[in-house]
Amino acid sequence: MKMPAEPVIAPLTPEEAGELAAIFKAARPGYIAHFHPFAFDEESVRAQLEGARRDRYWGIRCGGELAGIFMLRGFNDGYERPAFGVFIAEHFAGRGLARRALAEAEKWCRENGIAEMMLTVHRENTTAVRVYEEAGFVAADPGAATLLMAKRLSK
Repeated sequence: MKMPAEPVIAPLTPEEAGELAAIFKAARPGYIAHFHPFAFDEESVRAQLEGARRDRYWGIRCGGELAGIFMLRGFNDGYERPAFGVFIAEHFAGRGLARRALAEAEKWCRENGIAEMMLTVHRENTTAVRVYEEAGFVAADPGAATLLMAKRLSK
């Protein structure tokens, strides 16, 4: 049995907007229900990528296929603490790609002097909540339907 290729992570370009919009469009409504950082049509995705002055968007490719996206947003709006977001296409789920994305985002933050990251996650997304808790993120209000979680990266 051939081992899957190591995921390749690279900044997304506006030219990849169509491919990214397609993985969002292919997602089952129940799978993508709690992920809504921006509109998913190609034009809106392209506008997000073109407008990323300080915000960061990376793609994750497996065997050349776009498997997901992760991002650090909020810099464009003047925030010092970025919001992390990740989406992995369902047929790539369960391969540790979200954990890898989170580790890469944390590494980028540390290398760029960012002291803290935050994210929001719906509490029903138990797999994601578990990943974030295991990575050291703490919920501000553990009883909320949508959890605001943060992690200090430096002391």
